Amino acid sequence: MRNTPHVARARRSLSRAGLFAIGIALLGWDPAGAQISGRTTEGDLRVEWSAEEDRRGRPVVSGYIYNDRPGSYATGVWLRVEALDAAGQTVGSTTGYVMGDVPPSSRYYFEIKAPAKAASYRATVQSYAWRGYGAGGG
Repeated sequence: MRNTPHVARARRSLSRAGLFAIGIALLGWDPAGAQISGRTTEGDLRVEWSAEEDRRGRPVVSGYIYNDRPGSYATGVWLRVEALDAAGQTVGSTTGYVMGDVPPSSRYYFEIKAPAKAASYRATVQSYAWRGYGAGGG
């Protein structure tokens, strides 16, 4: 097989992936123990999220909040993000406002700074209100 730039790039990528897997194995990382994504439900609202670090290494929880209620907007949505230790105990928490209304039968993106680096996180709906079509004057 000829060693084209595409083949060389693929080989480098495979080598990096192998080194990453070996490094994780040597560190003893247990992917089942660290919850870096999840899903919670509050009535007709559902949250799907994942935790990552921003460019500066700070933990951020981001994802989508789903509104499963047809005909009503979810407004004033506040989410609670909890940092959990390895035993699942809360070691810190913060709240974040979902900027904008979550449309009926749709979803809306959110991003909230996590309270601290932790073994895992939990994101839940703290408060919200329903608003039907045409409500709010004008």
